[in-house]
Parts: sequence; C-alpha cells; structure tokens
Amino acid sequence: MEEINNMSDGDLIKGLKKETNSGEYLNELISRHSGIYMTMVNNYSPSEKSTHKSHKNELIDDKNYYIYQAALKYDDSKKAKFSTYLGNETRWMCLNIYNKEK
Repeated sequence: MEEINNMSDGDLIKGLKKETNSGEYLNELISRHSGIYMTMVNNYSPSEKSTHKSHKNELIDDKNYYIYQAALKYDDSKKAKFSTYLGNETRWMCLNIYNKEK
C-alpha cells in the first residue's frame, strides 16, 4: 500500500469510502484541508451577533465532521479538486445558516 502522505486526495477519499478502518485516511484529509475549511468559515460566518457567533463556534468545533461529510459526498468524476469542493460546500453551508437566521 502506498504511504498515506503521498496519496492523492482522490485516493484518500476512495479509501475512506471503502475501508472499514479509514481513520488514517480521514486524519490525512483533515490535516490537509483544515486550512481551507477554517478560511471559508471565517470569511462567510459573521461574528457580530451572538447567534451567528454560536453558529460559527459550532462550525469550528465540528470541523472534522464537516470535512468527513464533504469527503463522503465528493464525486471525482466532476473533475473538481477536493479542496475546491470542500471550500464551496463550506461557503454554502455558512451562507445558508446566515440566511436562515435573518
């Protein structure tokens, strides 16, 4: 088996979807993509109101879960990089939360 650090995002996601013990794949994805997730949450989650701040804190606290969910929904046949897909999913999630609170 190829060393996990050298695997592509697509291979990590395939391993995550089909392996029963897929924690290593998920941990590698999280370590690679936490930055883009946090950037999107910070850019698209307003923190001036207390309710929005609590949503922002929840999004930050549940970062690993949301990256995992994005990996499960990711479809590499669409020819988008996982980082792009994760960024878009995170942005839409933040905007939907914000719009529901308006």
